[in-house]
This record gives sequence, C-alpha cells and structure tokens, in this order.
Amino acid sequence: MSTFKVLAGVVCLACGLQAMDSGSDAEWELNLKAARAAMQKHDFSEAARLYSECVSLSSNSGERLTALAAEGIALNDAGRYREAKIPLEQVLAAPAVLLTEELRVTISSVLASVDRSLGDYRAAERALRAAIGTDSEVPATRAILVVNLADLLREEARDSEGLALVSKANQLAGLSTATRTELKIEAAELTRHMGMWNESIEDWNQIGALAESEHSLQLETAFTGGLGETWFDAGNTARAEPLLRRSLKLVQDDPDASAFQVATALAALGRLYISEDKLALAEEAIDEAMAKEEASFGPAHPQVALLLELRAQSFSRHGEAEAAREDLERAQRIMSDCFGAESIEVASVLAAMGDAEFRASRPKDAIAHYKVAIQITRDAGRDGARMANDIALRYATLLKAAHKPEEARAVLAHGTAQKSFVEK
Repeated sequence: MSTFKVLAGVVCLACGLQAMDSGSDAEWELNLKAARAAMQKHDFSEAARLYSECVSLSSNSGERLTALAAEGIALNDAGRYREAKIPLEQVLAAPAVLLTEELRVTISSVLASVDRSLGDYRAAERALRAAIGTDSEVPATRAILVVNLADLLREEARDSEGLALVSKANQLAGLSTATRTELKIEAAELTRHMGMWNESIEDWNQIGALAESEHSLQLETAFTGGLGETWFDAGNTARAEPLLRRSLKLVQDDPDASAFQVATALAALGRLYISEDKLALAEEAIDEAMAKEEASFGPAHPQVALLLELRAQSFSRHGEAEAAREDLERAQRIMSDCFGAESIEVASVLAAMGDAEFRASRPKDAIAHYKVAIQITRDAGRDGARMANDIALRYATLLKAAHKPEEARAVLAHGTAQKSFVEK
C-alpha cells in the first residue's frame, strides 16, 4: 500500500480546485481535462505531456503552478523520477502567497517520494521533516506524512525513532479509520523489524479483521504479506507460507499494484524458498523481483542491494561462492554510497559476506567480515542491538567450529545473544 499515492491524490484534487477558481481560458482547461482523463486511465506519460502543455499555455501564476504540480505528480507516477523533481521543486520555490500551506506540505511529500525512488534518502527525509514541521492544520495529512517518514526510517534501520513518530501521530484527533489503519500497518512493520513478534502479530490480525469486514483486497494484500513476513521472521515457516503465497497472488492480480509491490511479494517468497532449500525457485523469484526493481529504480538503489544480498545467500548455499561474492560486493557499494560505510545497512551486507565465506570454508575472511559488522551494529545502539545479537550468534558458531570456544564466549558476552547460545 503506497502512502505516497494517497498524498498525490490530495495534490491532484487541490490542483483541480485551484484551477477551477483561476479564471482559466478554454484551451488551458481543455488540456487540463484531457490530462486528468489520462491520469484516470493510468496513462501517466500522456498526462505529463498534457500537463506540460498546460504550463506553456498558462496565463497567470496560479495556472502555471497548478500545471507544474500536476506534471510532477504524473511524471512520478510514470516512474520518470529525475524529470519529476524539476516541476515539483519549481512549485516549492514559488512565493508563499501563491500556495496554500496544505498544498505546499503535500507537494513536499510527493518530492520526498521522488527522492526516495532515486535512492536519495537524506533529501527525502529533509523534505518530509520540512513538511511535518509546518504544523499542518489537517491531522490526516500530518499522519500520512509521519507514516512516510517512519517507513523511510525503517528502511534505514532507525526503527525506534520511526515507532515513536507513529505512536505520537496516533494521538492526533479526528483521524479517519483509513488513516489510523495506515498508522497501524506501519507500526506492525516497525515492530516486526524490531523483533517484537507479539505486538506485530496483534496489529496484523486487527488489520486482517478490518480487511474482512470491509471486503478490501488492498488491505488483505497488506495483511497477508505483513503477517506472513512476521511469522517467517519469527521462525514459523508453516504459518508464513500460505500467507505469502496469497499475498503474491493478490498483488499479481491487482492491475493497480506497482512493480515495487510485486517485487516485494516475490522477494518474501524467495526468502521462504531459501529457508526450505528450494534454491532454484528462490533464485527465479528473486531474479524476477530484481528485474522489476532495477527497471523502476535503476541498478544502484538500496532495494536492489537487498535483493542482491538475498540472492547471494542462495548462491552461497549451493556452492556458488564467487557469484555470491560478486552480488555482495555490489550490494556493499550501493549501501555504502547511500547510507555510509559504517551504516547498519552495510553491516548487514558484511555479515552476509561472513556467512558466505564460512560456507566456502574460508574462516579467516569470514571472521574479518563478522568483526566489522558486529562492531558497526553495536555502535548503533538500540537500533542495531537485534542485528548485533544475530551476528554474534553466527560469529560464535564459526569460532566454535574453529575450536575457539573462549573467543566464542567473549563475543557473546557483549550482548543478550549469550542467552540463546547453546553449547554442544
């Protein structure tokens, strides 16, 4: 479920109302009407072309800003992100008296979506924080902005910060059921990411009940995928599998689903296949997901890096160590460029490198990767704690296999992972 699309719809409505009040000439309004029709048919490139013509036909600043905003939205929906930035930034650069504050806030959110799609997470965060900082008078708009920001922070492994934002937004008065559901979905995703299985499962079940009562396939897609991934992360693959399969079918049957949504469902099923040692099926699903994400975001996006990391795991498991290394080295470059060399995202890739080298019987290389990964995650504090413990267990297993039990105990002594370590 794309929360950015929700706000884009608000912008379209606002632009339409502004245009009707602007005393526009007949040709301008005719083009605007045709562009809206193209948007409704999901012919976003044609809509962008028509909106661009509206910019040229504009006779006053109100018409021009209306057309620029709509052009930017259409280009974003068409996946032409770099082109979309230009008109959206032009709108935001306009004098404050020419835009309502609510419209400025909403366009900032769409620009954040564009920046995120381009892999510029810092710019996306700045745009969202600026929009939230305007103290919008519409609680629903503020809540959706918070959902977008929390979702961005989750991808950067800043889960506790994101959850705090969502909890605060839940206290806003006058929110609709739909908006509160968006907040609940994001809370469920965050708690899943933090390993808080019971809290996440409870939220997902409430979302599932709402999907059933409202007969909403969109909510059912979110519910089945989210709960399926939660059960998988909690180690219950038997409960995860039917949910993940149902989620993929729903999203594949939905004509309005984005390539990213399909790729996400495919990747989740790929993870399941790896756990079941169905590696050929896993790689087929992951390759399809990667093709969709590279087409949408380009080859150097963090979402692509996550799929490279996942595919490397499959390669490594059936002995293709060199192919695994190539994927992981590429993933490391992408994550380092986007988030920094000492980010949690890079630590995740380094830990995967440790796993791959361990399977390839290269313990020295594995130890070197694990050491760096575990230090990065421990330095990250609360947000890195769960990953640090997980890496510590894997690192300790290697050390124990290398007949270094004292070093294994020392690694585990730094965190709560020691409680889960069973000596044999």
